Amino acid sequence: MEIMKKLLIAFLLLAGLSMNGQTLTNPGFESWTITSTYAPDTVPTNWWPFYCNTVKQTTDAYQGTYATKIQGWFACGIAPGIMVNGQAPLDYGSFMESGTPFTSKPSTFSGYYKYNDQGKGDSAEVTVVLKHYNTLTMTRDTVAYSVKTLPATASYTMFTVNINDLMPGVTPDSIIIMFNSSKYYMWNDSTGELPSLYIDRINMPETPMSIIESENPLLSSSVFPNPFTGSASLVIDANFEQLESAIVNIFDMSGKKVMEIKDLRSNKVLIEQGTLSQGNYMYQVNNSNTMLSQGKFVVQ
Repeated sequence: MEIMKKLLIAFLLLAGLSMNGQTLTNPGFESWTITSTYAPDTVPTNWWPFYCNTVKQTTDAYQGTYATKIQGWFACGIAPGIMVNGQAPLDYGSFMESGTPFTSKPSTFSGYYKYNDQGKGDSAEVTVVLKHYNTLTMTRDTVAYSVKTLPATASYTMFTVNINDLMPGVTPDSIIIMFNSSKYYMWNDSTGELPSLYIDRINMPETPMSIIESENPLLSSSVFPNPFTGSASLVIDANFEQLESAIVNIFDMSGKKVMEIKDLRSNKVLIEQGTLSQGNYMYQVNNSNTMLSQGKFVVQ
């Protein structure tokens, strides 16, 4: 019985499953750990570097005390600056075998970065993969996959990755996030320096359990621009009679209602940032007990 229990635990770990794995761990990079590899590094807790001496703690943060600096260096060739969430797999270079438990399917992944490139045309990259362990094939299916290019910027800038859903209706069990500080491995000929990527305050919004989403809302709608700063317009595909007593409710990603807009004058509703902080939000257009439309937007 004890052997069977140990086998079951090992299977769940390999499959990347966890009943409590609902959120990203250490998203602000405030917790740090010393690795136990042959060349110990100080790295963010629950993250690992492809090569030693390429991930460093920095106080040059967007928010909080620390951020992560990722930078490659010359070591019998180029040791690329690459950081992945989770624990390093047995096949150390196979980042697709890493990751942490995650059982939601958000549409975006965001965070803040700044990037010092060292060659014209180079860029950093962030890759997001949602996986699901297939018990029939004994393999990990790729549920969603997206790559975002991060161009050079001297100050912290928000990035947003739109996640491409490859398997609608399939719930993931793990998430893999990889940051690469140089897509083309360029360097400065004069100094020998490779590009440096700073990352802080990453966020994977999840659908709040307190918000009921409808697969077939009665009316289509959209927010423009999205993301936005200051204000945006919510345009609802409806005539005024349909919206005469409607209310727009806005929720943060914990499910808390943070704004309510009443007395709609037309199918174009102004959303002012006001007290809304930077982040991801969900809106619903309701008429009495009927949900007419819904959607998401980002304040940056």
